[in-house]
Amino acid sequence: MATLAEIKAYRPKDIEDSLDAMRSALDYFHRENDQRAIFLRAYYLITTAVWQAVHQRGRYDKRIFFDPPWVDKLAGKFSLLYFQSLSTQERSGERAWKMAHRLAGTNETSVFQDMLLGINAHINYDLAYGIYLNLKEHDDGRDHLLLPRRKFDHDQVNNILVNTIPQVEAVLTRDYGGELQLMGALVGDLDEVLGELGIKYYRERVWWSAISFLSAQSPEELQLVHDRLDWESAQLAESLACEGTAIQRSLRSLLNLFSKTTFGPITLEREDTAPEKKKPTQVFSPF
Repeated sequence: MATLAEIKAYRPKDIEDSLDAMRSALDYFHRENDQRAIFLRAYYLITTAVWQAVHQRGRYDKRIFFDPPWVDKLAGKFSLLYFQSLSTQERSGERAWKMAHRLAGTNETSVFQDMLLGINAHINYDLAYGIYLNLKEHDDGRDHLLLPRRKFDHDQVNNILVNTIPQVEAVLTRDYGGELQLMGALVGDLDEVLGELGIKYYRERVWWSAISFLSAQSPEELQLVHDRLDWESAQLAESLACEGTAIQRSLRSLLNLFSKTTFGPITLEREDTAPEKKKPTQVFSPF
């Protein structure tokens, strides 16, 4: 069984590496009743769906990407940044991650908040840089027709995310309690509609931030993009947390009625476990 120090050192290279590393981390978080499991469980479900689409399995038995290997590598770079975030206290910046990880350890946030705080940090801070690294590795700036192809595959992931919303609600409710399925029952399909609008809005912004990274002409300009994303994601994290407010205290008291404080062993659905399990890659981050 992996230790937290070993989990922090995971640096996945592709989507299967990512799923193996996530399984290991989820096992640890469940043993420790660590609420960081909540976001990672949602992320794992989404990454599994992307794996299915890359390999044309399950509901994605028809090709949906121009370049599945490009998406495969992007998934590895994206999850690498998540595992790097587990050591965020060792670095400056990354304020959205610092808040997400800190609040998950306080038991003062709801399942919904923990999920959204993780999603905010990983999409609004990490994803643009992950896309930039993938664009750069594949030299995608060399041809003006390559970037629209990459944008098409990026947008196809939006549709996968929307498709996973019901599953994420059901699995997070089963594993952690909370209000997600209750909210879904109260508002019907509205949560999926709002989720789709939010996903497409923020991921559109992410794409253009990745292009800003790609257009930067010096380390200083790269840092300018990082600084903007750090500020924007931190502002949204503060809004999501409602930290120290009467709203947060009232919400926490209500949602304590639904949330679990003790997690059982991690249970993975059949579709979650499609890739063969292998030992997660452990190397130190190059960043």
